[in-house]
Amino acid sequence: MEGAPALQGYYRFPTVWGDRVVFVSEDDLWEVPAEGGLARRLTANLGAVSFPAFSPDGRWIAFTGREEGVPEVYVMDSAGGPARRLTHLGGPCTVLGWTPDGSKVLFASDFGQPVARVTGICAVGLQGGLPEALPLGHAVSVSFGPGGACAIGRNNTDPARWKRYRGGTAGEILVDPDGSGEFRKLIDLKGNLARPMWIGGRVYFVSDHEGIGNLYSCLPDGSDLRRETNQKEFYARFPSTDGRRIAYHAGADLFLYDPATGEDRRICVEYRSPRTQRQRKFVDPARPVEAYVLAVSSTFAGNLITLGSIANLIVIEQARLLGVTVRFRDHARAGVPVTIASLLLLALWIVMRGSWG
Repeated sequence: MEGAPALQGYYRFPTVWGDRVVFVSEDDLWEVPAEGGLARRLTANLGAVSFPAFSPDGRWIAFTGREEGVPEVYVMDSAGGPARRLTHLGGPCTVLGWTPDGSKVLFASDFGQPVARVTGICAVGLQGGLPEALPLGHAVSVSFGPGGACAIGRNNTDPARWKRYRGGTAGEILVDPDGSGEFRKLIDLKGNLARPMWIGGRVYFVSDHEGIGNLYSCLPDGSDLRRETNQKEFYARFPSTDGRRIAYHAGADLFLYDPATGEDRRICVEYRSPRTQRQRKFVDPARPVEAYVLAVSSTFAGNLITLGSIANLIVIEQARLLGVTVRFRDHARAGVPVTIASLLLLALWIVMRGSWG
């Protein structure tokens, strides 16, 4: 309808490449111009989609999908079209990005680990096959920098899920600044650090050491710490970068941060969704019912009543008309008090049994 107001969605997991931003809403992928505007839907999957990541050349989008049950790695053309499943690990996989040459998708998984949820970084090619475990040890996120430099995040990938946690498994970031394979702690902050991103000569990350999770950056030796964003109510969550700008979400909104200018702005999304998941649907109430039991005594429904002979006759007659056999429990025949809720449940069960035929 012309002039109809745009809907408001809940936007998550943005990934940016040039002037394009892809994000997740209603468990599907959407694309919106980086300057804001009309969003278009890229997927209409049966399973939930999360953690999209543009390839370095912008041609592909890798993501975590649940089309066939467990989270696995998928890839699709960034312009749209069918997706291809790349992994068949049968366990959690979280897409993190791509190798610098764009030949493989990077993801975190406990594949090959002796203990569940102790994840490492793996890589899989565009043709699928057995993933390669990278020699980085325990990690939940990774970013590669110039000259073979590498930064990994451990323990935590989203501080917003455990705000201001300061315990032994708080997130930390390790760096290998020269590609030698020797890692050290990036910086000591009394906070939950996550999602390192190497842009130019600085490492950007999320931290909540000042209360609310925001983007920060520092040099690879941990010096020159800077606060880059100023979110005051909601945490900055799941940032990603194309090597130039950083997209993230806070609350239900998307934001785009430009390190070159220091501009941090909200992306205005014109969201036109049919809201299929919110539409009414009718189900057969009998299908999920496997058994029932009467509550002998309960205060759930308030007043207690006794199932006497008149009630017995009514129930039995209704059951006879529906062709259902009813057997009363001993406590009901003895006049033990039962709740009104129990009678309603019994009546519902009789009607459903009748609908089964």
